[in-house]
Amino acid sequence: MFTLKLSSEVKDSQDFDVLIIGGGITGVAIAREAAERGHYVGLIEKNDFGWATSAATSKLIHGGLRYLENFEFGLVRESLRERRILLLAASHLVKPLPFVIPILPWTKPHPALIYSGLKLYDILSYDRNQFVPEETYIPASRLITHHELINVAPEIKTITNKGGFLYYDCQSLHPERLTLAFLKSAAEKGARFYNHTTIENFITEKSGDKIFLKGVEVKDQITGKTATFRAKVIINATGPWIDILLSRITGKPVKKIMRSKGIHLLTKQVLNHKVAMLFRTKTHRHFFVIPWMGLSLIGPTDTPYPDDPDNLKPTSDDVNLLLKDFNSTIPGNLLKEEMIVDIPIGIRPLIFTGKGNTYKASRKYEIFHHTSEGIYGLISVAGGKWTTSRQLGEDVIKEIYKEYPHLNNERKVDTSILPLFGSPGYSNPYSIYENFALKEFHIDEITADQHKYLISLYGTEHIELLKIIRENPSLANPVSDTYPDRDVFAQVLFAIEYEGARTLDDVIRRRIGLGTYGIPNKKDLEKIAQFMGKHLKWNNSRIKQEVDDAIKNYPVDLLKH
Repeated sequence: MFTLKLSSEVKDSQDFDVLIIGGGITGVAIAREAAERGHYVGLIEKNDFGWATSAATSKLIHGGLRYLENFEFGLVRESLRERRILLLAASHLVKPLPFVIPILPWTKPHPALIYSGLKLYDILSYDRNQFVPEETYIPASRLITHHELINVAPEIKTITNKGGFLYYDCQSLHPERLTLAFLKSAAEKGARFYNHTTIENFITEKSGDKIFLKGVEVKDQITGKTATFRAKVIINATGPWIDILLSRITGKPVKKIMRSKGIHLLTKQVLNHKVAMLFRTKTHRHFFVIPWMGLSLIGPTDTPYPDDPDNLKPTSDDVNLLLKDFNSTIPGNLLKEEMIVDIPIGIRPLIFTGKGNTYKASRKYEIFHHTSEGIYGLISVAGGKWTTSRQLGEDVIKEIYKEYPHLNNERKVDTSILPLFGSPGYSNPYSIYENFALKEFHIDEITADQHKYLISLYGTEHIELLKIIRENPSLANPVSDTYPDRDVFAQVLFAIEYEGARTLDDVIRRRIGLGTYGIPNKKDLEKIAQFMGKHLKWNNSRIKQEVDDAIKNYPVDLLKH
């Protein structure tokens, strides 16, 4: 039976081997690699794990077909290799997804070049089906006829008399839970994670012009508890905040990255399709229309963002850009503002090149040592993408051993062949586990659809939820009448007792699915907050504040239809 219980409050001072600052997928993946090798790992996050860019994605695990235009063959190959690894390691959360590229009158590059690029994509993913269950095989790309294209997307029949291309990548059904799968894999090996925890001071020793970073003084923003965390090496994995953190340490401006703002529109289903579609606009940008949980995810944008990442929020200009791209590409004015249910937004921390074009900037990651800048005991990571996070974590460990050889314990670990926490097993067919679980673990308190939903989010961990429901059948009640076959109150209890959730926003947006399907009904939020309050000893004022804060985290001003 599942027994891992994640506690994320600051309770006492600690001495770590590796201390990671930043709880996005980059920091969490590094924590997993270090913990798997037997190091005592700590991670601090000022908000919640995976709360920023890691959750505001296109929900794809992909090779990066577009990067072939920049001749980044190495990055594409690495991404395709890691795509396969995640498909094998977390089959409940990562699934193959077909993509269609229609040939439109303004299509660029020439269709022959697109076809050649797709064939190269196939070649670079030569091992895509190695050890992969037949049910999740990824076919080779191919041409499709006009008739096949119109069957997929009848809405575009008036703008093209040609066909298109079919290729495959993977979808990350719930990136927030995939981040937790990495996190729990590390926690199982002894890593400690602290959310809603900020750095109050840096512990440094100076010798001439050299700064030796020894640790940090932290404060739990919920309890007010302070502690000192010391470490043999500290990793700056703060993504868009990397420069800001470095400036706090050095006391002077630092420029390592450029920031790119990316938004999506989460809308009511806008195309009659079950495949993702990739469109080029007449101005040669691109956007996806991706089916997800009965909704459509449209985007992303890619524009420079020079401001403080703490000030990030979508604007009407961002929304209008995607509306214009969609409706000027697909006829019929199909996408209307009132169809938008949420506007996920994140910042890509791209390697600084001195050029302002973020659209064509590389998604490669870079690992920085700071000894040339007079800082010792610190490594920073910038750039990268969700798909390659596991490899990034592995590379950071190699750099730690290179820079600090005394930390190398010679423990041989290969996480590319290990399942993530909750997985039905590395390379095991998901359908076999799902059918087995539906039959062997069936309980009368929930429907088959609810059971399937829990399996899809939690994998093998869903058994603990069933145990909770058996002990208290009222916890099988849905958290929202809008989605009666999805989230139940047992998940809320599980989130606060086992998954380190400490706020209403933590629960609805990064533990259960409700908050990712659009702005929840205020009455539902009040009901969930009251339930949490009973278990976390919140008073009425705190419950009201939690609801208000959760709503403020949505772009409510832009969604007043």
